[in-house]
Amino acid sequence: MSEFQERDLVVIGAGPGGYVAALLAAKKGLRVTLVERRFVGGTCLNVGCIPTKAIVRSADVYQEAKNAAHYGVGAENVSVDYARIRARKDGIVRTLVDGVSFLLEKAGVEVLVGSASFTDARTVVVKDAEATRTLLARHVIIATGAKTRRLPIPGFDLPKVVDSEGILAMETLPKSLIVVGGGIIGIEFAFAYARLGVKVDVLEALPEILPMADRDAVSRLLRFAKQARIGVETAVRIVTAETAGDGVAIRYRKDDVEKTLSADLVLSAVGRVPELSGLGLENTGVALSQNGGIAVDERMRTNIPGIHAIGDVTNLVQLAHVASRQAAVAVEDILGIPTVMDYRFVPSVLYTTPTVAWVGMSEAELNRRGIPFRVTKSPFSANGRALILNQPLGFVKLIRDERTGALVGATILGDGADELIATITVAMQNGVTAEALEATIFAHPTVSETIREAAAGVLGGAIHYTE
Repeated sequence: MSEFQERDLVVIGAGPGGYVAALLAAKKGLRVTLVERRFVGGTCLNVGCIPTKAIVRSADVYQEAKNAAHYGVGAENVSVDYARIRARKDGIVRTLVDGVSFLLEKAGVEVLVGSASFTDARTVVVKDAEATRTLLARHVIIATGAKTRRLPIPGFDLPKVVDSEGILAMETLPKSLIVVGGGIIGIEFAFAYARLGVKVDVLEALPEILPMADRDAVSRLLRFAKQARIGVETAVRIVTAETAGDGVAIRYRKDDVEKTLSADLVLSAVGRVPELSGLGLENTGVALSQNGGIAVDERMRTNIPGIHAIGDVTNLVQLAHVASRQAAVAVEDILGIPTVMDYRFVPSVLYTTPTVAWVGMSEAELNRRGIPFRVTKSPFSANGRALILNQPLGFVKLIRDERTGALVGATILGDGADELIATITVAMQNGVTAEALEATIFAHPTVSETIREAAAGVLGGAIHYTE
């Protein structure tokens, strides 16, 4: 059975790009249908950002309780109850998914559960187990996200080799874990599970882990990894994965020497690729970019009028908050409002312990571009609140373009870096100068005072530290 229906906008994919686009468009009076084949909220909400950070928080609380004596507090027989950790994680996800579903219903968005595919640039067919719906759309936003990259390595299809979704579904903690991939996903899982008592080893093909992050921050983070007994090997080539008893053995080469590492479980965390399967893009003429994602311009338009694409499926910046902003740009373009994407000041966060956050350009990028700059690093060790929180090894790094005086980059390492980076992002986005930041009164005692101190430092006038 097929039902024909005309809609102002069809959004394919209900992740942080798709559901935001649907809500924004419906609030502007458009008739919107949102199609999702798995779950409202997408990967981030259901099996990505939210559940992983819930586990990170549990790991942090466990470690704080174990080390309570540092604060003069007695805590005995501290243990991990992974069943309760999972239940808490699942409860948070359910609460947020229910909230998004309520908002969509209240906004009048029609939500269809099924697989969407194009028969032409204006016609979208939605199939589920019971029915087929045919939608004629004035506009379409593709927001299908990304899927786990699969390594073509023998043995990586074994049951004990899982991706990030698979490890989150585990009912018990492994005693040991090998993480293949030293990017953001892999390192976050490595820290979280190590802090829950799992023996963790990381294998990375590149010469360094976290190549996208500030090298000072990564160097310091490796000290924390060592304290957590996380083994890290870089510049390795995985040969095979093989069953070894109840676990898995990874054979790999390092410096022309073959080695073997065994564990209860292997996490493959080598990135994500745009999810294009089943869309029928060949029926639309929509072009792909060289990075394998759907090609879009600064207004999120594809090469086909009436079709936009947002989020990970474009493979531009794979971050949930970028997808949400792209959603706003796409909807405004559909409504005739001239808005463009600006990627200059996109904050990124690595939820390790301590947390690392950054925005703007790095020193390496400025050097590549030949841009003269001044950099300063305000240490947490000079901040009263940071010492109270037992965070003496953190810092705020600010980078200033010496030609224009503009703040062009920042990195923060330490407790609360994910929240602190917002202040610098707002400043950089709106052209706030180091002089203006230095003149701003920050509450005392707060870790945020390190931002003001870094602003003073980049101007050559730091008070609480010397360079």
